[in-house]
Amino acid sequence: MVSETIKKRRLEQESKRSAAQPRIFHPFRAVGYVTNDVPATFEARGQDFFMTTCVGKNFQIYNLKQMNLLFVGPQAAAPLTALATLNDITFAACGNQVIIYKRAKEIARIVGEAEFAIVQLVVFGSHILGLCDDNILRMWDYKTQELYTQVEFDETFTASAILHPSTYLNKVLVSSNQGTMQIWNMRTNQMIYSFKSFGSPITSLTQSPVVDVVAIGLLDGTTILHNIKMDEKIDNVRQDERVTAVSFRTDGQHIMATANMQGDIALWDLEKRSLVHVMKGAHDGNITSIQFLNSQPILVTCGSDNAVKQWIFDNLDGTPRLLKSRSGHHSPPSKIRYYGHDGHFILSSGRDRSLRAFSTVRDAQTVELSQGSLAKKAKNYNLKIDELKLPQITQFAASERKQKEWDNILTCHLNDNGARTWSYKNKVLGKHVMQTKDTSAVKAVAISSCGNFGFVGSGNGAIDMFNMQSGIYRKTFHGESGHKKAITGIVGDNLNRYLITSSVDKTVKLWDFNSAKLLHTITLESPIVSIEFQRDSDLLAVACDDLGIRVVDIETQKVVREFWGHRNRITDMTFSSDGRWIVSASLDATVRTWDLPTGNLVDIFKVDDVATSVTFSPTGDFLATTHVDNVGIFLWANKTQFGSVSLRSITDDEVAELISLPTSSGLEEGVEISNDAGEQDDDQVDGKTEQLTEDMITLSLLPRSKWQNLLNLETIKLRNKSKEAPKTPEKAPFFLPTLPGVVSKFAALEKTNEAEDEDKRFRGGFSSDYQSETEFTRLLRAGHEEGGNYTAFISYLKTLNPSGIDFEIRSMSLDSELTLLNYYLEAMEYQLKTRRDFELVQAWLSAFLNVHGDIIVANPGSITDRLQHILQSHQQEFTRLSEQIHYGLCLIDFLRKA
Repeated sequence: MVSETIKKRRLEQESKRSAAQPRIFHPFRAVGYVTNDVPATFEARGQDFFMTTCVGKNFQIYNLKQMNLLFVGPQAAAPLTALATLNDITFAACGNQVIIYKRAKEIARIVGEAEFAIVQLVVFGSHILGLCDDNILRMWDYKTQELYTQVEFDETFTASAILHPSTYLNKVLVSSNQGTMQIWNMRTNQMIYSFKSFGSPITSLTQSPVVDVVAIGLLDGTTILHNIKMDEKIDNVRQDERVTAVSFRTDGQHIMATANMQGDIALWDLEKRSLVHVMKGAHDGNITSIQFLNSQPILVTCGSDNAVKQWIFDNLDGTPRLLKSRSGHHSPPSKIRYYGHDGHFILSSGRDRSLRAFSTVRDAQTVELSQGSLAKKAKNYNLKIDELKLPQITQFAASERKQKEWDNILTCHLNDNGARTWSYKNKVLGKHVMQTKDTSAVKAVAISSCGNFGFVGSGNGAIDMFNMQSGIYRKTFHGESGHKKAITGIVGDNLNRYLITSSVDKTVKLWDFNSAKLLHTITLESPIVSIEFQRDSDLLAVACDDLGIRVVDIETQKVVREFWGHRNRITDMTFSSDGRWIVSASLDATVRTWDLPTGNLVDIFKVDDVATSVTFSPTGDFLATTHVDNVGIFLWANKTQFGSVSLRSITDDEVAELISLPTSSGLEEGVEISNDAGEQDDDQVDGKTEQLTEDMITLSLLPRSKWQNLLNLETIKLRNKSKEAPKTPEKAPFFLPTLPGVVSKFAALEKTNEAEDEDKRFRGGFSSDYQSETEFTRLLRAGHEEGGNYTAFISYLKTLNPSGIDFEIRSMSLDSELTLLNYYLEAMEYQLKTRRDFELVQAWLSAFLNVHGDIIVANPGSITDRLQHILQSHQQEFTRLSEQIHYGLCLIDFLRKA
């Protein structure tokens, strides 16, 4: 019943969302999230330690030994405000609800009757305590989900934190913003004792290793060790800023760690009552949680800078060093691009002045590219690490061609006249600084396709070329006919024949790569914001200030497409991997997909937060986006990879309104990826695609895997073959049921009705409804009997997966005349004559010949004639298509020379 209620609630949440969904893209998951400003929880189970962090509407569970991600909790309806853990159970507060998870799966939910928000959770035996923002402390029985009791504080006591002191049965310690504390017996709902004010609001409560002693953190930076049994102050220390968390070492060293909201951690020797060390800038922001692992010299810290760090105390002077860490951007990323051809990594630069590589496959491979020994410099100069980093990266370029030989990433920085090189192989800042010759700020950078040369565009319109290996200056693309204003984009072609540059002066210029001479200038109607080049098709996408996107054919130097529709400045754009689409983002909060062959808008959706950068996976499976006020990178699945999507033209009236961004948990249970929210297009009926004209060869709208996997099915089966043989089943238990009596006799197990039916099925023969022909064979024969109309057979064949098609082909019955084989080839010839589903027919023929090729060779006759007809059809279509292609190439060549 509980699981059914949970599923019903999820479906209700989905139904409340907008009915319109993106046609091509579907929210998949978010990467780059580690933790936020909600305090993390820690759990020790045997020799392993686990940490649960909050990432907005989800929580994540890490194993601290390997620092790897174990579970990601499902998405809640609103951001989580508090966490608590007990063994493998996680309690998450969401508004006035407490959601109970077991191993990241929801098992129960406590819903409050009033409107309030829970700010802190504490496990209290078989109950859960929740401190709420309406100044009420509530206690629920999490097994029955019923409210057990509640404590309402008066106006003179505003509760700020709660703690269950060790060995204090049924009692809880509550602190206030007035600096006072109270001890309450939750079973009798009575206040036991009230403490005097400590002179400052209390911000944290922590149990020390000593019974009755509690560490009290105050707003003024003071940490007090107080004996709550005797109501006596033992000691107090003070640091800068508000105390946010306190922890104690339990490995024999009497060390207390206190953290503040500026990211500093102070280490105090409790025996000598002195300050041991200050970890200046341990985090780039408020530290929400610190925890010494039990009996280990390891301190785990979590901050609002989206980072978790482990510090080990193994130095002779007692100071810690960084052992492990997991982090992401702590300020929104501003530029992202896929790196490599496998689509596994995304390079990202953000306002936090860092350059990071995010893995879309394994979170543990995410890393920040090092900028040198900044921690040591920050300690020597008493500065924060962020203050020593390079200025914010405004644009970067990367090439994997020479990543093993030398630096292969080039970045330009805000108001800086030097571009920096980086090594992706070593994940460090390179040794070269490429300064502009006119000393103006760098506005754009690029790397040649060969990876040997880097280009730096200046604010005065010059483009300087440098050698990536040595950093030596080579030449400048400028002159009287050069750009007059700041460069906005630089790209090069695959063969290093020419260099393409754009500028605010409304021009796109083509330069000879070797001589640096200007070849052609394309003048547009508006200043150019950015450019993107599709090297395989020689198409250049130009985003302009007039909110239009123009596509320029570099071979003809002509504008071949113009896309209009954005209502605010275009922030970024990218080509799809096959060069068919342009995906653009704008300040109007929409992400649009433009189809180049037809010149139409084929997809548009609106998001809650403006997209600042977009990039398409080289494999075509994901679109990645970044958004304002979000530190993560969001992946959107390309639905054309696994389903039929119509690419008909749409208008702004069909926008998918306010689509929720992907979450860390990915797709939710019960959410089905649909095509246009269940809408059926007029041009797509029963899986058939209507042709524009019968003279055109039309490909199918089925995903590429439908026919590619069929061609490589043997390789896929070999790869998926189990490495180990199946294990033998466990032996029957010794406690088999026995019959009553003096002599022990085992009771014979009674067969269930299902077992009896199974016996009858095998012993009594086949059932009456057994059919000797499959649907595949029946439709194949029916198509032949209808005069060669195999439409129904082809439609059925499209519904089968690659393994099902292979099975049906192998299971075809053989007679002396090879009847079914002839029918199958006749069906393929029929579909070839319609000039539809061309790539599917090729895959089906290839699979058929691989299976029955030896039979065809051994039995020449009518089937050989049928194959000859198919071969002639292929040659005829190829000749006709080749003539059209050569005619188009000749026409283009004529126009280019004219």
